[in-house]
Amino acid sequence: MDEKKYEERIGFLLGERYRLELHWKRAVYKQEGVCELKGAYFSGPVLQQAEEIGPDNEMLIDFYRQYYIFAENVYVATFSWGEVVYNKDDTVTLKNAKITHDTELNKVPKFKSSDYLVIDTKNHDVEVHAYFPTYTTIVVNAEGKAYNFWKHHGSYRKVNG
Repeated sequence: MDEKKYEERIGFLLGERYRLELHWKRAVYKQEGVCELKGAYFSGPVLQQAEEIGPDNEMLIDFYRQYYIFAENVYVATFSWGEVVYNKDDTVTLKNAKITHDTELNKVPKFKSSDYLVIDTKNHDVEVHAYFPTYTTIVVNAEGKAYNFWKHHGSYRKVNG
């Protein structure tokens, strides 16, 4: 899919080659501050050029662009996983996947099974990754659009902006 069509689909532009998507079959909330992602997998063009994804790893995902209307100074969550399986369909299955976050983020809407995350990996080439510890991340809904928290939660106050 070219960048223009992709921008029309999700409502924002992200270089196609750096796009990483995180999908799941079910989001389970058993305890405060932890979202287990059952059936989680990565997909996207960046997998064609990325280093091998190792097991028992994590990444810091930054939801600032969408979540800052809910909580001040708390936008980063940790996405972690256990075993990694490379599939023939160019996806990567992630076992024991979960997102952990400060409980202040419990104010935000919970993920649905049809939602997914688009992760921008452009500042994470091996040479520069150490200077950019977080990955800008956008929540996308079933219709393929970036979730608009202002539209759905207009009563929440905007912070610093």
